[in-house]
Amino acid sequence: MKKKMKQETNTIILEMGAAKNKDIRNLQRGEGKIYSNIANILKQLKAKGETPEDAQPIIVIVRKKREKTGLFD
Repeated sequence: MKKKMKQETNTIILEMGAAKNKDIRNLQRGEGKIYSNIANILKQLKAKGETPEDAQPIIVIVRKKREKTGLFD
């Protein structure tokens, strides 16, 4: 059963594209390249006034980058 979520005005959805496993793990720990990119984007949005200061949930969509495993991948 799939629940459909309604997007609230204080919800920010960021699509970050492909990432390596290591980068995804670092994001889960609150560190690394992806985490700092998200922080910079949020800072810019707040500075421009495009998002409220109390914006709470951030949904980050990261597609796992395929790791090359062999010579012909």
